[in-house]
Amino acid sequence: MKRPSRFFLALAIFWFPLTASANAGTPLMWASMLHLIFGNMVLGVIEGLLLAWAFKLSKWKSIAILIVSNYASAWCGRLIATDDLLGLQDLSIQNLWSGFLVLVALAFCLTLLLEFPFFWFALRSRERALRRALKATPVVHAISYTMLFAWYWLASGTSMLTQLEPVSVQEIPSMEGHSLYYLSTEGDRVFRIDLNDPDARKVIIPVVAPDQNDRLFVHSNGDAAFDLYLLLESQGARKSLLLGSFAGKVALEPRIAERGIEGARNTGGNFGTVPSLAAASDWKFQTGFWALEGISGWNTRNNQRMHYSLEMPFVSWPVRNATCLDGGFLIFQLGDDQICWMHPETRKVALLARGKGPVVSQANGSPTAPAGNGV
Repeated sequence: MKRPSRFFLALAIFWFPLTASANAGTPLMWASMLHLIFGNMVLGVIEGLLLAWAFKLSKWKSIAILIVSNYASAWCGRLIATDDLLGLQDLSIQNLWSGFLVLVALAFCLTLLLEFPFFWFALRSRERALRRALKATPVVHAISYTMLFAWYWLASGTSMLTQLEPVSVQEIPSMEGHSLYYLSTEGDRVFRIDLNDPDARKVIIPVVAPDQNDRLFVHSNGDAAFDLYLLLESQGARKSLLLGSFAGKVALEPRIAERGIEGARNTGGNFGTVPSLAAASDWKFQTGFWALEGISGWNTRNNQRMHYSLEMPFVSWPVRNATCLDGGFLIFQLGDDQICWMHPETRKVALLARGKGPVVSQANGSPTAPAGNGV
């Protein structure tokens, strides 16, 4: 194969993650895989050449040592560091920028720590090898890490980080007459928030719903009102009635509207067409399975389009259980336990609560709990 052909083949292989079909995963998944399998070799070659040039070492020995170094640090970091790093940060949409920068810095420091012995080994025959290795390790990695950062940034979904403005709940418009029901993060209680006062929340009923995909949903009871149910994905999509006639108006999910209560089966990861509580809205919204698909919308009047998502090496938060309200406002679950409010047109977002499986309703009378409830 001629050299130009090899070049374009290599370029196509490394560009593929940026254009891969969602049916085969996401670009970030491909970028991570190629980095772990092939990218460490490329980084080892670059770092080895830099080290050999700076300290007049053998190119081949430097390259060989630093290829091993990159594979060792990448796989060790992958196996032991991700959860530990994330555990240092209570990340949410409110502190995402600062938390992300801290995680990048921690990952860089961890890489230096893991790869320093290999730099020392490559320089061991030189005078003051320890001092030279202490200097060479951060300088060489500042160059290679910039390349690696660009590689992952291009393959990531970053619009929630770069395009949305986090605001406090006190800054969001009052939504008189609307209530938000959701499960606690641990799945042991159902809470209610009146959206005209998002700071106040009330425990409605105790439950046992520990699975990540356990959630709340609603169904018509045939009396011009709706009942609130608990869907337990962890128990074979078991459905339990929590509150009868708890609302006069809800955004009924399309699957449940078409198929009745059985439409809730296997919808714990609730995505797709976003149901609307709005009296009239030009906006239509859709959520996707992958975090990269996030939430997208289009305005049927002026054809305006929007798309926000977050899928990065440290954080990958899909959008679930979304509802559209009057004014083009959205309430949805972000990641495992963030209940968020968003106004796409003004690009503002707020963290309403930590929990899962949200349902938004307009009140109608007093809800009733089934006898013996406490699921």
